[in-house]
Amino acid sequence: MSAAPHSMQSPDARLLGSSRAMERVRELCRRVAPTRTTVLISGETGVGKEVVAATIHRMSSRRDKPMLVFNCHGVPESLLESELFGHERGAFSGAIHARSGLFERAHGSSLLLDEIGDVPLAAQAKLLRILQERRFERLGGTATHEADVRIIAVTRYDLRSLVARGKFREDLYYRLNVFPIHVAPLRERREDIPSLATHFLRETARRHRSRQATLSDQAMTLLISFHWPGNVRELQSVIERASLLAAGGVIDERHLPPEIVRGFSPPREGEKVTSLRYAQRLIVQRALHEHAWNFPAAAGSIGVSVHVLRQLIASLGIRRDEKPPDVR
Repeated sequence: MSAAPHSMQSPDARLLGSSRAMERVRELCRRVAPTRTTVLISGETGVGKEVVAATIHRMSSRRDKPMLVFNCHGVPESLLESELFGHERGAFSGAIHARSGLFERAHGSSLLLDEIGDVPLAAQAKLLRILQERRFERLGGTATHEADVRIIAVTRYDLRSLVARGKFREDLYYRLNVFPIHVAPLRERREDIPSLATHFLRETARRHRSRQATLSDQAMTLLISFHWPGNVRELQSVIERASLLAAGGVIDERHLPPEIVRGFSPPREGEKVTSLRYAQRLIVQRALHEHAWNFPAAAGSIGVSVHVLRQLIASLGIRRDEKPPDVR
């Protein structure tokens, strides 16, 4: 458990991907960034919610100050309130000195509240007051402080479900849900995998000061076909490991984990199983449709050669007069 806040202003935090889902996320970021509106970012673990938050901050007028980040998961209620609101001397046992909280230190900037669904109910009431009135008191204090802070909340939960179960305040949910942004899991935007993989190859080479590895067509096909239960974070780990194993050369199936080479990972409970052939067909169909059947452009968008694209069209039985099922 870590309650320590940290600065988060990565210059290379970018929203990569050509899928409609990511185009929508980028558009929402552009619209909300210039405002001080509270943002609620939802999505599974590992999809890149923090990158979305960093992008909003970087595009805002508050970008000259670092965005502060606080992970609410597993933090005791007393410590959480002290970290967020600060405390006065003698407010509790061990409070030898007065200390400012995150809302004071983030004045004029943005504050990312990670895993907002884990905040205890008692502390939720204080968060609600800040969102409503933009003011607060330190723990054990009486002086009121103004809070010029842009709140960006992040959650892996369905907060509406928590509200229905009495674990999250309904009024706080509506205050947070002013501008919701949902980040889709990687398995629902497989066309983003090539650009993400290329980015992670470049980052791995930079971080380890080594030659940049490349992906064979076969390896790229395997990556696109995989289910990715750990989402973008899992893809990043797989790419880094494969890059080191390939020693700056060409990554093929020998350098990938067995579950990816087998082309299967167990679906999550209650999730519909989609065949790999259907997933591949959908990705190729979308690429061809979006690039008007321009083979070099379509092949480049999914990270394969024109030769491999032609093979996929033939083996998957794709016809030019056939649109992807999600295109009308």
